[in-house]
Amino acid sequence: MNNDGKDHSCFSCIILAAGLSTRMGQSKIILPWGSKSVVGTIIDSFKKARIRQIIVVTGGYRDEVEAEVAKFNAEIVFNPDFKNGEMIRSFQVGMSILNPECSGVFVALGDQPEIDVIDILGIMDKSDVFPDKLIIPSYSMRRGHPWLVPKVFFNEIRIIRTPDTMKTFIQKHEREIEYYLVQKSNILADLDTPEDYQRLKPKKEN
Repeated sequence: MNNDGKDHSCFSCIILAAGLSTRMGQSKIILPWGSKSVVGTIIDSFKKARIRQIIVVTGGYRDEVEAEVAKFNAEIVFNPDFKNGEMIRSFQVGMSILNPECSGVFVALGDQPEIDVIDILGIMDKSDVFPDKLIIPSYSMRRGHPWLVPKVFFNEIRIIRTPDTMKTFIQKHEREIEYYLVQKSNILADLDTPEDYQRLKPKKEN
């Protein structure tokens, strides 16, 4: 059961962590974030929301990232096409090991550790009301992650091929989106550069 008393064990989460971290110059996924790492913090937030299956898709810096993810008991799957930089391919690789009973899957970015459990639960509550809609978090009229994708779209996503992308998929289904207004999460901040990391990382407590 969740903190709100509802059973959301039918949801899974795919964390996309296959990037090359080119602008960071090192794996941003494993950088320290408070008492954990960036990816560890994301995994922990979804665990607190009682998401039972958490999958991390790896690619660049594979050994370092997989060693870090293993500390948090999440499932790991490697994207052999990670160098093409396409989000859709990593999502499809993650979907290849989804629990067949999964009724919806979160798509989270591996460089957004400021996702709060309050908003994960809120997104799932929205999905309870709109079970066949894409639930996308929004802040200041801008979309962010994590998305919650219901099972009705799984087969369509599995067969997407270039030049189509997740962006074109979302554009195609504009009328099937319900927006969730975030309460606490920073859904717009990405850790792309060392400057981003220094600006956003949690301040040390005295």
